[in-house]
Amino acid sequence: KLSQWLLLRDLTLDELLRHDGLRGAAGQPQCWLCRVEDGSYRCTDCGHGCMLLCAGCIVSKHAELELHHVEKWNGHFFEKGSLCALGLRVQLGHDGSSCPCPARGPQNFLVFDLSGAHYVNIDYCECRSRQLDKRTQLLRKGWFPATIARPKTVLTFDCLDTFHELTLQGKSNLYDFYHTILRKTDSANLSKSIYRYPEFHRVFRLWRNLMSLKRAGRGQDPTGVDGTSEGALTVECPACPHPGRNLPMGWENAGALMFLYILYLAVEANFKLKGKDRKLLDVELMPGMGVFVNETTYQDHIRSYVDQPEVCCIFIPFAFDTIDRWPFTAV
Repeated sequence: KLSQWLLLRDLTLDELLRHDGLRGAAGQPQCWLCRVEDGSYRCTDCGHGCMLLCAGCIVSKHAELELHHVEKWNGHFFEKGSLCALGLRVQLGHDGSSCPCPARGPQNFLVFDLSGAHYVNIDYCECRSRQLDKRTQLLRKGWFPATIARPKTVLTFDCLDTFHELTLQGKSNLYDFYHTILRKTDSANLSKSIYRYPEFHRVFRLWRNLMSLKRAGRGQDPTGVDGTSEGALTVECPACPHPGRNLPMGWENAGALMFLYILYLAVEANFKLKGKDRKLLDVELMPGMGVFVNETTYQDHIRSYVDQPEVCCIFIPFAFDTIDRWPFTAV
């Protein structure tokens, strides 16, 4: 009950403030692991933020947790830090193990995750025995690169999948989701601004296309994506009657109950869209694979029909003007 919680409100507020300090430690505490250096850093994502570690210990402890947030005690309060600035490096291509032939990645490599945007130091694998390109190494890490040749921005699979679920469940848009991640990174906008909205938009478009192909079984088909037939990525309505699938035997002789097995089809069109044809050279990711027919097939089909001139009535503007002035006047 809220009346009972009001009695505990001051205590709860004190506990929240306790998380902003040293949590009862007197003076500068020692590192919880090595017990040699002073503990100045803590991780806010590990669940035990009371453990203050030195720079070396917190880097070694987060060798596989490069997207965690760390803070540094400056003697008065905790200020924002980063594992990237402390020297943590992420090795790609070896599933977390060391590489005999590492190659340093680009500076200011940015990773978008649900926890925020993180700068990460990465090392690519250049072993001749493996011969994995940079894009493949990033994908095996669970990071989707925003570019092909020299990627410097990636999005985690978890970030893309979560936003996909939000679009389905909460009707969220990409603009709000993108700026939510930026606010989790720096809500006061005190650090250098980050702008990756075009990359975010492009990657999510590719992600939705890949999920459609994956769920349609194109990855297991020997013909691959190029062998996808027309309309193969659409999902048929399970409630619509399909003979041989969800109709009982002898449904043709249902008699008075025949209406239960009628297939209703509707055709709808929207002729009020703004900028329907702006002559944009946009690349189609699913030409004819979804609900829209292939553009080439459509153009070949309408060529066999003669153009009909549009009929324009000069009295139509006058008619609408009359209705606006005298709404109860029949025209």
